[in-house]
Amino acid sequence: MTRTEPSLRINVDLTNPGQFFACCGLLELTGRLDRDCMGWFDAGAFLISTVATEVMDRFLDAAVIVIADTLAPGDQFGPDEDDRGEECGPEDTGSKSAPLWIGEPFGLRLDWWNETSMDRAKLKTWSAGQKVSDLMNGASKTSKKTGKSIYLPGMRDHLRSSLRKNPEDWLRATEPIDKPKAFCFDSRLSRNNALDMGHSGGSVMAFSPAVDVLALVGLQRFRPWLIESWTRNRYCSWHVPLSVEVAAVAALGLLPHLVAHSFEFPIKPRDSQGRYKLFGHAQPARRHHV
Repeated sequence: MTRTEPSLRINVDLTNPGQFFACCGLLELTGRLDRDCMGWFDAGAFLISTVATEVMDRFLDAAVIVIADTLAPGDQFGPDEDDRGEECGPEDTGSKSAPLWIGEPFGLRLDWWNETSMDRAKLKTWSAGQKVSDLMNGASKTSKKTGKSIYLPGMRDHLRSSLRKNPEDWLRATEPIDKPKAFCFDSRLSRNNALDMGHSGGSVMAFSPAVDVLALVGLQRFRPWLIESWTRNRYCSWHVPLSVEVAAVAALGLLPHLVAHSFEFPIKPRDSQGRYKLFGHAQPARRHHV
């Protein structure tokens, strides 16, 4: 296969599963703007050959709509202890796990977290008290002290800021973010030390908003191969330009001749009940095929 000239290059740490699936999410979005786009991994970067180089601007401007047709089992429960805000209360009581629709020009439904297989794989990392829509859109809340409505930014707001500040390395760049809480796809949060977690004082952690947003998109089509619940989830990078449809198969390791590297990562619970899950850091798999 002839290597295609890349028009987008994103630095990536392939041992961070969140960064890998974020690259997959970027390929998904780009493929909806340019059917001929191709993506591949090479020398610490994810490369995309496309005419749709404005994909991130288009994504940040696209409408994200809550599809209120699903009530996930976890929605019947109240917020977990660490999700209860002292200052604000919610404006609405809609489903916390309702599907999302990313509008034109993408036309993409996101609902993977409501699939039974995803529950078994523990990939839904957020707690019952978090609304998936707040990740993308932000939320209007009512101050319990003043009674006034205030806006809490969504992760796309933080991503827009990060792109401005880190145009050359925006996927790996971290931001200290208080609200919304991380969905914990960035495996640096699982290492539990001040350097990797990016402490900025108090309990505010730094992580990549690009990883949280784009991994949420990527996991709609791209899935890790569940080998052993909690401890072994495999994904594979590929070394030749592939369309999004073929790349999703390659990521599972089902096209061994296209696999560049294979990795396995754990899902890490933060308490004895398996709540507050995080993507753990990945290690090279023992072999390059499934």
